[in-house]
Amino acid sequence: FLLYCFLGVCFLDASIRIVKKFMQRNNNSIIWNPGELIYEIGSIPEEAYLILEGYVNIETQDQFKLNTLGKGEVFGESSLLLGTKRTVTARADSHKVVANIIPKDYFVKLKNNDLVLSALIRKTQVRLMDANEKINQLANEVSELLSSLKGDSKVDGELSNRISNLRKKISEINNIAND
Repeated sequence: FLLYCFLGVCFLDASIRIVKKFMQRNNNSIIWNPGELIYEIGSIPEEAYLILEGYVNIETQDQFKLNTLGKGEVFGESSLLLGTKRTVTARADSHKVVANIIPKDYFVKLKNNDLVLSALIRKTQVRLMDANEKINQLANEVSELLSSLKGDSKVDGELSNRISNLRKKISEINNIAND
């Protein structure tokens, strides 16, 4: 696992340098205002982004914040690498966001030129998408649990079952993250 993470970090550092050089030549950048929607779940991806300034929140369908990304981080690449629609929503945080646009063609070339690296990235992205889905399910379960606690006197059995289900889901998330 450490070697895998180590290789992943090396890859990300190298990719960011390559993307920055590509962007410097093409000068493709975009600016979003605070709170502005960048893309939403279900949309068709056309590009990814390298953050130069500001922060981007990655959210579930129910606006549960999964992560906040900052300077030097790439987002929007998962759907391009996997050939799927967007699985999360991206939104500018409380400050403006400046990012370089990484065109879809960049990922097509990456997938075609290095099959081993492409397979490693794809596997990592699939795990991330699975974890995001499970986190969203967990957030929904917690919301339902809290709603059921309001004014219901017979919550003991149902509460026990829901807590047990939450523990199983947390265990599943841990298994995905540790594979």
